[in-house]
Amino acid sequence: MKKIVCLSTNPAALSFETATFAARSDSEFIISGARTKADVKAAVSDADVVLFSDIAIDREVIDSLKNCKLIIRYGIGYDNVDAKYAAAKGIFVCNAPNYGVTDVAEHALSLLLSCAKRLTYMNDCVRDGMWDTSKMGASRRLAGKTIGFIGFGKIAKCVCERTNAFGLKAIVYDPYVTEEAAAAYRAEKVTLEELLPRADYVTLHLPLNEQTRHMMGAAQFAQMKPDAVFVNTSRGGLVNEKELIDALENGTIAGAGLDVFEDESGNIDPRILHMKQVTLTPHVAWNTIEGAAALHEEVTNNVLRFLDGNRPESIVNGL
Repeated sequence: MKKIVCLSTNPAALSFETATFAARSDSEFIISGARTKADVKAAVSDADVVLFSDIAIDREVIDSLKNCKLIIRYGIGYDNVDAKYAAAKGIFVCNAPNYGVTDVAEHALSLLLSCAKRLTYMNDCVRDGMWDTSKMGASRRLAGKTIGFIGFGKIAKCVCERTNAFGLKAIVYDPYVTEEAAAAYRAEKVTLEELLPRADYVTLHLPLNEQTRHMMGAAQFAQMKPDAVFVNTSRGGLVNEKELIDALENGTIAGAGLDVFEDESGNIDPRILHMKQVTLTPHVAWNTIEGAAALHEEVTNNVLRFLDGNRPESIVNGL
């Protein structure tokens, strides 16, 4: 009997998992609302499989695992699990890279459109009774502009397919993508130093790790056009948030669309909350009805592969 422990405070969202594993005689599915380090360690100590989302699975938690061979995160990013240390312990770490590609891509495009057309500001104008267009300034046309992709994985490619339809020219910075792979999406591969001054819109699509943390800061924003817009739906830690806000405040760049932040506990620099040129959403790009259902199916199906004696999919720690 394999013990599957899911660290979650929302059991109602786990109906697919509950029903799926209840139909099998070889597994026991347990939902734990543990939040403190001590409670998490106690909950997972004898688990064969650990499923999690926002809890930190660090070395201390991994050391507490007696039987575990598989850890899966509900989501694409996995910066809150020590994947390398888990590999040293012989534990597979997997993510769920497919469920929300379309959803996050659509959200990134929505943020771009919101900034280009100043939708949140125009919404406020109507609500405030302002109809004098001479006092509002003007929005910008997308057709003929250049969009720069920093990182060109599944989500970025999905965005690119959509921005191509808007008549945007795509340029790509990604050391792991070939010129031919970029060209398949009508995109030109460039260096980061070439991308920043050329792009009218810059959209970030990278994982957060030691190499990418704060890769966008004052020096990078200074290279961008003063009328450029920056979009981030990846991870807040990729950006030095204070320096981004400084750049927006000083007019170094024109606007930003952000779904992710360095501190997502609500402790955000209050300056950005009052900027009309910025659109903010609370890390919800993935959260569609269809995306949420696909996430639970993707994670569950990967556990089933493991239970059936097969190698799990989407392994991120090199085992």
